[in-house]
Amino acid sequence: MKQKKTAAAVIAAMLAGFAVAKAPEADPALVDEVVAQLMGQPDLHTEQSQKPDGQAIRNDAVRRLQTLEVLKNGALQAGLDKDKGVQNRFKIAEASFYAQEYVRFLERSETVSEDELRAFYERQTRMVKLQQVGFATEGEARQAQQLLLKGLSFEGLMKRYPNDEQAFDGFIMAQQLPEPLASQFAGMNRGDVTRDPIRLGGRYYLFKLSEVGKNPDAQPFELVRNQLEQGLKQEKARLKIDALLEENGVKP
Repeated sequence: MKQKKTAAAVIAAMLAGFAVAKAPEADPALVDEVVAQLMGQPDLHTEQSQKPDGQAIRNDAVRRLQTLEVLKNGALQAGLDKDKGVQNRFKIAEASFYAQEYVRFLERSETVSEDELRAFYERQTRMVKLQQVGFATEGEARQAQQLLLKGLSFEGLMKRYPNDEQAFDGFIMAQQLPEPLASQFAGMNRGDVTRDPIRLGGRYYLFKLSEVGKNPDAQPFELVRNQLEQGLKQEKARLKIDALLEENGVKP
């Protein structure tokens, strides 16, 4: 009888050794956060015509968190948290995370008016034609500028200082102009000439805004209003970020 009990105890111990380990608990608040992230993905369940399975998504979130916790514990047990390289990469990842969150915070905090949205739409859909003359030095460009001030037409200046680039006579999107051209022409009207020579590619140019139009393929304002609002908020946030960087001695 005693031998039977001993054998039974051995078998029980062996079976206990094969018992399935208990998965780590997932914090419900973290599960909610992962679910929100998954639900926010635009390509989630794109092939399904029915409503996404909320419970399946939540189960997936739990598994993801459990996997992260198990692997994190494995890393800590392996002493990776003491590795200098790992510590440095963690600091970089942490800084990047907070930086991205701050950018999102600034974008959410911005407000835009209807007038601002419509002005932004005009900028996004504006097309321009430019005329130009180019010079090797700024001094030469300013000498030519004096001819304009004395009454020479810009077309006459182009004939006096021809170059191959003048053959291009098509419309281009104003928003695609490189800096500092984009900033220069933002407030200019048809017929205006740049006040100072602009340096591009090692040469100096005088430009004239010869024609202004609108992108014929542009969607109506009302159809893209939401995208415009998001884009304008992002632009405002970028300006604040650039100012913040300059205040802290960092060149944007």
